This record gives sequence, C-alpha cells and structure tokens, in this order.
Amino acid sequence: MASGTVFYVGTDSEVAHHAAPLMGRLPIRIATAEEVLKLAVPGDLAIFFSEHFERFRSAIRQLQSRRVATLYAIDGILEWRNAWENRADEPASPWTMRPVLSDKVACIGAAQARVLWSWGNADKIEIVGIPRFDDLAARDTTRNLPRDPNVFRILVVTARCPGFTDSQRQQIAQSLADLRDTVRETDLPDGRRIEIAWRLKGGMDRRIGVENQESDSDLADVLDRVDATITTPSTAQLESMLLGKPTAILDYTNSPLYADAAWRITAKEQIAQTLEQLIRPTEARMHYQKSVLHDALQLQSPASDLMVQLIQAMLGQTQNAIHSDRTPRFPEAILPPVDAAPPSLCLPAAYPTRGVFQNDDLQKLQTQLADAERETELLHRMIDGLRDELGQAHAIFDSIHRHPVAGPVVRARQKVIDWFAKAERGDAEHDS
Repeated sequence: MASGTVFYVGTDSEVAHHAAPLMGRLPIRIATAEEVLKLAVPGDLAIFFSEHFERFRSAIRQLQSRRVATLYAIDGILEWRNAWENRADEPASPWTMRPVLSDKVACIGAAQARVLWSWGNADKIEIVGIPRFDDLAARDTTRNLPRDPNVFRILVVTARCPGFTDSQRQQIAQSLADLRDTVRETDLPDGRRIEIAWRLKGGMDRRIGVENQESDSDLADVLDRVDATITTPSTAQLESMLLGKPTAILDYTNSPLYADAAWRITAKEQIAQTLEQLIRPTEARMHYQKSVLHDALQLQSPASDLMVQLIQAMLGQTQNAIHSDRTPRFPEAILPPVDAAPPSLCLPAAYPTRGVFQNDDLQKLQTQLADAERETELLHRMIDGLRDELGQAHAIFDSIHRHPVAGPVVRARQKVIDWFAKAERGDAEHDS
C-alpha cells in the first residue's frame, strides 16, 4: 500500500461507525477538522462524511492547498428538502455538493451518482455503496426473531432531522398522528392486530404523544422484529428494503424523492390502503422495491472492498504527484463501472394463478405453444368462414331492399316494429 496517513474527519460520535468497516483493513485515524489541519502533510488523504458545514468546507480547501487528497464519502440518501427547501438561516451550506469540494466523492449508488452528475460533478463521482451495510447485504432476508403470530408489527421511523422548517415539522407531526389514529381504528380480517414500534427523532414522539420503544436499539436488530416499515425520507428506508421489509415513505410535503420506494403516503386518505398493501404485498411491488433499492444502493460488490480500493488508488496517485512535485490530480473514473442491471422479475411469483408461468419444462411449453398456435389457426379459419357467410347475408338483404315489391314491404314492417318499440318505451317512462 502507498505510504501516507488516512484521516477520517470528525469526532468519534460522528464518524466511528463510518470508519469501523475499514479500520481492520487500513490504518485510519479519526480526527477533528482542526486536528487534521495540524497533522496532515502532503501526500496524506482526508475522508469527510459531510461537506455541509463551514468547519469541513474550510478544512477541505486548506488541505487541498497543502496537496492533501480529499474524499467525500456519502453515507446516506440525498433529501430534497435538505437540499432545496431549508431555512434561510440554516448553518449548513445551501449549495452543498453543487459542486462537491473534495477531489472525489464516493456515492452510495447509481441514482445518487446521476443526481451529482447533474450538479456538475461528472469528473469526481465514484460509485461505492455504504460499507457499514455490507453485513446486512449478506444477511438472510428471511431471518426473523420469534414474535407474536397474532400481531403485524410496523416500524415507524423518522430521519434524524425530520423537518427543516416549522411548516415541514408540522406536516410530519400531522402525518404521524394520522398514522397513529388510522392504525388504532384498523382491524385486520384475519384477526391479527397492528402494532407500531415507534422510532421517532426531533421530539416527534412527544409531539404526537407516543413512546419510543426502539430508539436505542440497533436499527438492523429492530428490523428483525418487525414485518414492515413506514419512514420519512431517510437512509433507514434502504436498510429496511435491504432486509426485505415492505417499506413505505411517509411524506405529506409530497417532495420529489432522490431515493424512491414502492409505496408512498402523501395524504391521510392513502394510509389505510397502504397498510393493507404492506400487510399483503404483491410480488410486483416487492420486485419494484428491489429494483429501486438496486438503483439507490450499490450491491454488486462489498462497499468496503470498493472504498479500500478507492482510498489506496487515491493515496498512490497523491504520492506520485508529491514525488514529482505536482498538485494531485485524479482521473474521471478510478473504480470499474458498476453493473446497473436491475434484478429480474420472478414470473411464477408475479402470476401465481397462471399455470403456464409455473411450468419451466421447455418441451412441454413448446408442445403447449404448438397446440395454441394450431387452435388459433383453426379459429381464424372459422372466423373467415363466418365473415363470408355474413357477407352473403348482407348481399341478400341488400337485394331484398332493392326489390320493387319486397323492398317496400320490408321497410314498412321495420317501421311498424320501430313504432311499437317507441310506444313501449313511452309507456315505461310514463309508468316510472
């Protein structure tokens, strides 16, 4: 490995969980922005978990001027309101990532990379994933802890910062209260009851009068004990999808989603129907959930492997630049391209009542197709014969109409029939 110190910039509470998956494979030093500015020397690499605040933005600029490589390792989804509808006095930069300041940015998936590309970062983007999710990606999604079979348990979770303005926080509180009330009024036809496991942030639990039962537990452990998830836009939605839980986004602000979902709740009227669908999710919905997860989160390779590869490559290129007395410059793409093909739809599961989709015997399917083609051919012949007979009948009828004697008789008969029909309709209308 190339020499040089790798710093993960932030306090222990801010970055230890980000750095942990890498520290067994790379010597990484956790240090605050102020400490890194004192310790880093040309040829080192500083990894940032955020470019939102001035302490990080200023440190990035100063480190780059000292020929220290910088990497922005994004560890979650992009959120529309945070990006575009924040408070005017918000201390975070209102144009974070537009553009990215660091030399490179590690995106969590293809969808995020496209957004950052559109924000002017084409030469900085590397698709990595989320290293701390590697263990989850390898976990059996059918793994569930024992629980009451008479209860359908839903995790309701918010982002760490549920809203960025008073109006947004009010809408979020209202959506959570509506969800609470709808669940209380809902009886499942199979006799089970719905139970909510609350994991709310930003004081939302006190605001709507509920108790957080799962605020201190590891989210992955909580997800093992629930059947579905409803969340405000949050990285928790990816974790829930990764563990195979039907996952709905709760967002009364109806903001655009940078990370999509198979279910959305944007109004009270949608809650009951969405609950029903989460309880009995169709294969089509679950397949779409897998597809949007695949687009949002890189899952083809362990994210830790890609992050280590990226760090080592950046360190090597930085060291080469320093030895040549140059400012470090990085190529447009360091990591290999990611396979963006979504998972395939399982047709037997999507159409369980259609026997043909349950049959994977090629010879039988070929025979059935040949029989169907032959039957279709016979039906077409029958239809052609009926059309010929109908044409002949029309010709006979036209000749009768043109006959000097039969024609007037037929037309008079039709007028009498029409008159009686009209008279019967009139009587019916009068009676009504």
